[in-house]
This record gives sequence, structure tokens and C-alpha cells, in this order.
Amino acid sequence: MKHFEDLKKNSKARCTNLMYVIYKEQMKEGYSDEEAHARVFELLKSRGILLFPENAAQRYDHKKNHFLKRLKRDNVPPTLYKMEDILQKANHTLNTLEASIFDLQHMQDDIQKLSDYYGSKQWRKDLESDEQGLFPDDLKRGVLSEDGIYNMLERNKEVMEMLKPFFED
Repeated sequence: MKHFEDLKKNSKARCTNLMYVIYKEQMKEGYSDEEAHARVFELLKSRGILLFPENAAQRYDHKKNHFLKRLKRDNVPPTLYKMEDILQKANHTLNTLEASIFDLQHMQDDIQKLSDYYGSKQWRKDLESDEQGLFPDDLKRGVLSEDGIYNMLERNKEVMEMLKPFFED
């Protein structure tokens, strides 16, 4: 069920869109505001939108700044929006990458501690305790996985080797 307010909004939007058509013509053809007012009134009347000529002219004049902004937006080539989007995504990705490289570089001491732990007496003791069921079932056990630590250490070595030229400044 439509309410009166919805009908009023729809009617105003239709009226504004029709006025925008006249505004675009006025900008293209360069006719006067008085001519634009007359054309707005006639167009609205032909579409069954009844406004007094002075009300139509007043609304048109009130909307002209909005129409100018809208016309400028309509004139923007789609590629400009696409390229701007690419620029924003690239900057975001580069910022994220720089932050990640910084974090990785500053994690190397902790990764060395993990490397020292891997295969140590303490690590073997922790692994045996886990195998005996002494730790809770919901405990994360990635650090007790030989492959998990080894694979991460190898990945770290490969990545740090790739980044080495960037750190030698």
C-alpha cells in the first residue's frame, strides 16, 4: 500500500528528473532562464504534473546548483572511475604490503626463538606430554607439528631471501 508521502516523494523525483532534462538542454543550447522556465512548465504539464508556472520556475531555479553538479558527474567518463578505483586498491595493497614487510622484518627475533625451540629438549618434552594426553583437547598444537614449524621456517627463509635486496639500504 502506498502512502501519500511516498507518492509525494515519487512525484517530486519525477518532476526533478524532468527539470534536469530541460537543464541539460539549456546548457547545451544556451537559452535563457525564462525560456527554460516555460519549457519546464510545458513539459510538466504534458506529463500530468500540475504546478503553477511560478512554482515550477522557483523549483527549477532552486535545483540549478544540484543540476550542475549532476551534469558534471554525468560527464565523467566511466574509465576515470575505473582508474580511480584501481589507484585506490593499489595504494591500499601497497600500504598493506609495506606494513606486512615491516611486521615480518621485526618478527625475525621471535621466529628465531621458534626455530631454537623446534627440536629442542623442551619441544620434545612438550610433544611427549601431548602424546600422553596431558594437554586439553582444545589446545592449538601447530607448534608441536614437525611439518608445520619446518614449513613456516622454510617459507620465512624464502621470503626473507626475496626481500633481501630491499633491506640492504
